[in-house]
Amino acid sequence: MTESESERVKVPLVLAGAAAWSWRILVISAAATLAFFVLIQLYVVVVPIVLALFVASILEPLAARLRAHRWPASLAAATVFLGALIVLVLLLVWIGSSVATQFADVGDQIGEAVVDAKDWAQGEPLELSREKVDTLESDARTAIREATGGIAEQAAGQAQLASEVIGGIVLMLFTLFFVIKDGAGIADWLRERIPATNRHDTVTLTRRFRTIMRQYLMATAATGFIDAVLIAIALVVLGVPLVVPLAILTFLGGFIPLVGATVAGLVAAVVALVAKGPGTALLVVAATIVVQQVEGNLLQPLILERAVRLHPLVTVVAVAGGLILGGLLGAFLAVPLVAMAVGVGSHFRGGNDDQAAADAAATAAPKPPP
Repeated sequence: MTESESERVKVPLVLAGAAAWSWRILVISAAATLAFFVLIQLYVVVVPIVLALFVASILEPLAARLRAHRWPASLAAATVFLGALIVLVLLLVWIGSSVATQFADVGDQIGEAVVDAKDWAQGEPLELSREKVDTLESDARTAIREATGGIAEQAAGQAQLASEVIGGIVLMLFTLFFVIKDGAGIADWLRERIPATNRHDTVTLTRRFRTIMRQYLMATAATGFIDAVLIAIALVVLGVPLVVPLAILTFLGGFIPLVGATVAGLVAAVVALVAKGPGTALLVVAATIVVQQVEGNLLQPLILERAVRLHPLVTVVAVAGGLILGGLLGAFLAVPLVAMAVGVGSHFRGGNDDQAAADAAATAAPKPPP
């Protein structure tokens, strides 16, 4: 083909556009994969800092109010930090005492359930002999003992994991305190090191990310609290034990959208099956389904979806992907991360004018005295 002929060959506009997008997407994907790999290698540092930033999005405004009333920054941060820590410790003590009291009753009920199961196995339709039932019970106890021993041995051999958890908690607490105390100063320090051409976009997106984290935590906590109250009422009415720990499990399960409530309901059903029998367990399952319907059709649209502005299908896919990639922590972080990505796209295409106006007003607002 001569030069003149090659000049007459034109690439279709669609194909040229697809090629231009393709190599850019490949470069971005490679950079994102590398960043993800680095974050995984540094999870001991990254996870505590991320969790501290989420909690700080709730506590830092409280400290800002105290500073606005002319409290010294250190005193305001210490008051909010220690107050939250004391509330958490008192809550854990209360939960522990409640669980210890009710577990004794559950232990007796489990013993009675075992006796009933042995009697049922010796009757119709199984009609097993007493020796066969005793052999099955002995085999089950041996299997449980071996499994428990294996878990204990694994836990005892994972001293490194224990040290990482303790170190992560300490790092999270230190990060949380200093973000509450010096959050504005840290933000100013980082802003001064951003090129002037990108400074406005970075500050606007950072404020939007902080708002998303705060709204997500508050919305999730509100949804989980309502679910826990409804489940607790159902368990009290049905006479199921361990109401307090099961309600708390439901509340914590609310931080994993569309998945945690189901797991908590299954645990409650198992406890009801052991304590009260299959009839009560079915009623607990029915109550869990009703609560999930209330959450999915009322609480999610009114609270969570309004906070993060994501469609329910996007939420489901995000949680599933986060659960596969990062386990429970990934499922918790998936929704706000997707909401942040949507916020970035909305910002650069000029959307969400109301949010942009709010960010501009926050930028123009005077800072409280230190």
